[in-house]
Amino acid sequence: MRKEAGKIDEITIKQRKINKSLIARRCRHYAERNPGLKDLLRFYRKVFSLQKEAQGSLPRRLPHIEGAQVAYRLDGGELLIKPEELEVDLEVLEGLFKGLGELFVRRGGDAAGILGSFLEGKGKRELERLVNAFQYKDEEKFLSLAGEEEAEVVYSLLHLSLAPFYWRMAEPLAKQAPLGQVPRGTCPVCGDLPVMGLIRSDDGVRILECSLCGVRWGIPRMICPFCMESDQERLGYLYAERDRAHRVYICDNCHKYLKVTLQESEKEEEIVLALEDLATMDLDRAAEDRGYLRGCRTAFS
Repeated sequence: MRKEAGKIDEITIKQRKINKSLIARRCRHYAERNPGLKDLLRFYRKVFSLQKEAQGSLPRRLPHIEGAQVAYRLDGGELLIKPEELEVDLEVLEGLFKGLGELFVRRGGDAAGILGSFLEGKGKRELERLVNAFQYKDEEKFLSLAGEEEAEVVYSLLHLSLAPFYWRMAEPLAKQAPLGQVPRGTCPVCGDLPVMGLIRSDDGVRILECSLCGVRWGIPRMICPFCMESDQERLGYLYAERDRAHRVYICDNCHKYLKVTLQESEKEEEIVLALEDLATMDLDRAAEDRGYLRGCRTAFS
């Protein structure tokens, strides 16, 4: 086991480092390439701005586990942030939850009416119960608290609202955790699903990025992150001839897919995978037209 841990240490994963300035530059880049995305990218910037403001109001803390404890949990397949370990300031969460909710209501769409009625009268106590159900993946409890019609949009909103708390806790942990080759498709830090992946051109390492805490970890190239299928006959990928830098990895076992972008050089400006996700919606359509389902949905997909 220790030998395997040594192998993991050989690969270094550079964690993302994004801020509002980077997001603004990358949004302009994607909008120039696809003017049809301008409204969605503008909306994303507003959401990210609220999230970063919330994160900035949270105190920096020392990691709750360090050194050998980090390696021990990874070796045993345990999360580095267990549900009961997440520190949530309910006042900050309430403000962010309602602020994001108002953004979505103003944007309109099918969810606006549902969300608008849900936000009325919801306070810290209701949010605390929702967070608990979210954290422990208690779907029955979450449905009873959110309501069947509202559950999907409330889940997405809560996911966005909890992200800054995870960012704050995950950042110091990711710096010391050996995340080079972790044989699991869910995030080793918080347990959530990957929003997208990237492949480094220099060594071919496939890296996934968590949709919740933002941590990146390496995973073997030909393994489905959603069902861990490794039979090469059941795995493959799609791409458009005009754009070989983006691929869709598909699995014929669970019939899910993951989008991946090729990283030409780490010297270039950082790839913001959440924005890459928005800019590659044509790949979602191509995969879904062939009968595959997106492995991880987000509030924007």
